[in-house]
Amino acid sequence: MIRSFLISILLALAAVVHSYPAQYPKITVLDLTSRNAVQLDTRQEVCPSGDQRPVSFEFYASGANSTHELLQDALQGLQSFFEDPDYCLKDMVSIRVLDLTIASFIGKGVAKSSVKPIFSQLKEKISSLGMVHGTTMQLCGNGRTSEHTVGITIDTSGKATATEKIQRAWGRGECAEVSGSVTSTMKITIEEAAVAETTQI
Repeated sequence: MIRSFLISILLALAAVVHSYPAQYPKITVLDLTSRNAVQLDTRQEVCPSGDQRPVSFEFYASGANSTHELLQDALQGLQSFFEDPDYCLKDMVSIRVLDLTIASFIGKGVAKSSVKPIFSQLKEKISSLGMVHGTTMQLCGNGRTSEHTVGITIDTSGKATATEKIQRAWGRGECAEVSGSVTSTMKITIEEAAVAETTQI
């Protein structure tokens, strides 16, 4: 019942939009615990494009072993949200369902063609290593602005505060402070616009 409801909501791109102080980007929260979700207004915009280049994501995993039956469905729904051409302006998105929180940030300079390889690598990594309470991947630093920062963090302990803090660091163009050390790096080829071609917001 919950699974079918989750999938139907994700496919409909239903969302609850929360407002935060003006110095931060707005976080779009797909709150799947509640049925009181509202449809986002469609925003038409030319999505960014650029050059293909291999980049290195840092991958972190910390905490006790964990499982969540809705994780793969939630990741697929979040991927579909970012791939939708009507949502180019939405870079900071979270999914919350029961005790699962996935917080993500994909900078406006990163093309939609990059979404699939990023999520595919993350899902493969989780499948091979297993799930723990905290999992994070991020592409940041080394001169990257927020427009060229990418990150996804997952928490299965029911504590959304930590994921929001990580997410906001990405929104400022910073590398997030993540518990534990870098367990590995992931080489992923993405498409992104040159820094000069993006608009600072």
